Amino acid sequence: MKKITVFWGCQIPGRLTFMEKSTRLGLLALGYEIHDIPEFGCCPEKSLIKNEDEKLWLLNAARNLALAEKAGYHLVVACNGCSSTLKTAYVKLKGNPTLLAEVNEKLAEFGLMLKGTLKVYHLIEFLADEVGPGKIKQLVKKPLKGLKIGVHPGCHQNRPSPAAAFEDPLNPRKYDLLVQALGATTLDYQSKLMCCGNNLTLAGKLEDGWRMARTKIQELTKLGADALTVTCPACFMQFDQKQALFARQGDNLNLPVLTYMELLDLALGILPEELLLKDHRVDTGKFLQKAGLVPFSLPFNEEVLKRCLTCGACEYDCPSARTGVMSPQAVLKRFVGGDIEGLINSPEIWECVECHTCLEYCPQKFGMEKVFTWLKHEAMARGVYPDSLKAGYESFLKTGRLSKIDDRQRQKLGLPPLSSEEPKLYVEKLR
Repeated sequence: MKKITVFWGCQIPGRLTFMEKSTRLGLLALGYEIHDIPEFGCCPEKSLIKNEDEKLWLLNAARNLALAEKAGYHLVVACNGCSSTLKTAYVKLKGNPTLLAEVNEKLAEFGLMLKGTLKVYHLIEFLADEVGPGKIKQLVKKPLKGLKIGVHPGCHQNRPSPAAAFEDPLNPRKYDLLVQALGATTLDYQSKLMCCGNNLTLAGKLEDGWRMARTKIQELTKLGADALTVTCPACFMQFDQKQALFARQGDNLNLPVLTYMELLDLALGILPEELLLKDHRVDTGKFLQKAGLVPFSLPFNEEVLKRCLTCGACEYDCPSARTGVMSPQAVLKRFVGGDIEGLINSPEIWECVECHTCLEYCPQKFGMEKVFTWLKHEAMARGVYPDSLKAGYESFLKTGRLSKIDDRQRQKLGLPPLSSEEPKLYVEKLR
């Protein structure tokens, strides 16, 4: 078990303790023991402390760095803002021996000295460069297959680049690779590098700050995202907690927000209840269900399903069953037995042609097609469905129709032209 020191900052241990919990669990699962330093103070925050008193800012940052260096382990910073502060101060001090000597004179009053031997990592940087996506992928027990996730790096994870020294700040990829190692798909989206707006909110510009947050959430929602992932506590509060305010204004976006460590823990097999996901303002239930991490809430009466299983009439009515394509009873048996995940990923569910025959003949007026259409809905929500259907759905989203209209052919037959733009515009507005 390797030892590291983690710098938590102020918000995580104070207001977002579930972030600390998930980070501790995840690092432990990866083989790292955390050496705690309770004497750590605020990093301190740049836009508030540094803008008021840069010397005080630098001395406090140097003290935190010296405490970590004295411990003798790599320093992993769990907060974006703290990472930016500590790395900026560290680069400034290491690049100016005279300034470092002056700072060390002050630190000596507390029995501390900063030599410059400490290695400072952002949490994502540590996971990407020291652990590696490959190792993480090997450890995954419950892959987040079929889930589409928007990565929000935040302003201070990779910026300012001279201090962050992490990766290309204008095209960051390491966070995405770490999410992909868990089995999920990451989305490329226009507002990916946009600020969450938290500093505007703190400055009293509430509507301006909320507009930034809403812009990103709305874009990801249109792209079919199942969740937004962040590492910064300020970003988490802006995206998760502010959605409750949006809801009161009639804008129910309901996009779950999870930290990377929460995603990692879930993929490693750590139970959702251990992560205190109930402390999130946006409910994570649908995300967990889609990931197969909690039981599905089935929209069917169990007794009705059991009667269907006993009846078996659909085996004689269903065209697919009569021609030997599939057995509705076999599917229902697996469904009642709880093999929901297996069926969602099975090609069998697409062998129901949705002809409604079972509904018309069903003695209970239930119709097995309800089970099949529910399974198809869940499969399509995960992106698990035949390519031919994907092509049709994509065509509908792009044009509002399933096939291209050829007005020249229609004109030859004396048929009136059809609008090519109106259906598309309606789809865009209604999504």
